[in-house]
Amino acid sequence: MLYRRHSFSRTQFASLLLVLLLGLWPSAAPLFGQDPEKQEKQDPGLILRVDTDLVSLDVSVSDRTGQRSTQTLRAEDFVVYENGVRQKITSFSATNMPFNVVLLLDTSGSTRDDLALMRNAARRFFDELRPRDRIAIIQFNRQVELLEDLTEDRTKLEAALDLLKPGTGTSFYDALQLSLDEVFKQAVGRKAIIALTDGVDSYGPTTYERILPALERNNASGYFLELDTEAFTEGKMMRDCLDDNHFEFSVKQLKKYQKEFVRGGDGPFVERHCLLSRMERMQINRRLYEAARRELRQLAEQTGGHVYPVKQLQQLDPAYAQIAAELRSQYSLAYYPSNEKHDGKWRTVRVEVKQPGLVARTRPGYRAPKD
Repeated sequence: MLYRRHSFSRTQFASLLLVLLLGLWPSAAPLFGQDPEKQEKQDPGLILRVDTDLVSLDVSVSDRTGQRSTQTLRAEDFVVYENGVRQKITSFSATNMPFNVVLLLDTSGSTRDDLALMRNAARRFFDELRPRDRIAIIQFNRQVELLEDLTEDRTKLEAALDLLKPGTGTSFYDALQLSLDEVFKQAVGRKAIIALTDGVDSYGPTTYERILPALERNNASGYFLELDTEAFTEGKMMRDCLDDNHFEFSVKQLKKYQKEFVRGGDGPFVERHCLLSRMERMQINRRLYEAARRELRQLAEQTGGHVYPVKQLQQLDPAYAQIAAELRSQYSLAYYPSNEKHDGKWRTVRVEVKQPGLVARTRPGYRAPKD
């Protein structure tokens, strides 16, 4: 079917606009010549706002022991503060709103022998989510591949899991960036990224310093199933370079180590893994895992998510079940900040529940837009 674009002359356009205004005049008239605060009291829906100013929060509620609350709460049960100033909640939705979920699966050398376990755990995770939740699947090693875009079709997701294949290297931060740039680009509603990984990034242009503010701006919660692969990787790193099964540090990893753990970032820089002594390899590997654990926790904290340490892949099922339960029980709140400055500054956010004994958890803040 062909579509045509209609064009109007200025006179025709002005006439059409006048007709529309006259037709809408009874409802539009109160907007003119009135104080905005009076307008809002009469009909808050009449106040037009810029969408980019809206602050959206996904809020989890638990008791003080950390157990998920089963109470059904309403908007009036919540209080939101920004930089200590109470804000007016302008929209609220309970736990039945669907989620957009990106499942990131690390298929690098440290997990290559466990793909069957990963597939089965992911399938059981799909069963934990609701039928209207949309899921995308990304696999990453040195390469990052979107296996299936956001869909409710579980048959497509099952087929995508069959495409998982092992590789070498880990472009973890590139996988997060792909989630934001491609999968969530047009997504509307609540968003979460669930990543199965050890968090040790080794390839790709995206860095931690770049991806953290990007996640904060996107309002996507980050949940990380943290694989314990340090001992396995260390054993491979210690092998002789003539051994076909040895692992090597990437240049990106060596630069990160130099910058973060060598005093002042100065001194000679060794770009080749095989020139390092066994002691140096052990030291670098342990430091990189230390940095990865710290960064995963910062990513989770800043986005209102959580880190679930996984010692063995057999523990994936309970971790996935906890994440699914939290997604099913979250509330969505939104407000227009009373501070309307577009200054690019960080603003702290705190949500409280009026019901005794309940605690709210959400992201700790956001960075204001900047003109």
